Amino acid sequence: MNHELQQYRFARIEGEKITRARLQAQFKDGIPDFVALEKAIEQQLTVEPTCAPWRRSEAEQAGCREGMRMAALEFFWERRQLARQGSGH
Repeated sequence: MNHELQQYRFARIEGEKITRARLQAQFKDGIPDFVALEKAIEQQLTVEPTCAPWRRSEAEQAGCREGMRMAALEFFWERRQLARQGSGH
């Protein structure tokens, strides 16, 4: 596997794991409302990625950003689906 692609892949996985852990910790007691969840996701999507400062190459930084975005969006859609199932929709 291409070294640069491998760096990107590992950084993306790392970004996903770190972001998912942050969101899970933030909402460990449940989601008070979707406004709070939307604000947390918006913050994850707009803030400059700092999840893995040891990732310095351009490929690694791109991978980390992509991982952060994917984890934030997946977290949102998973919680939204769970809320819909809970409300009977």
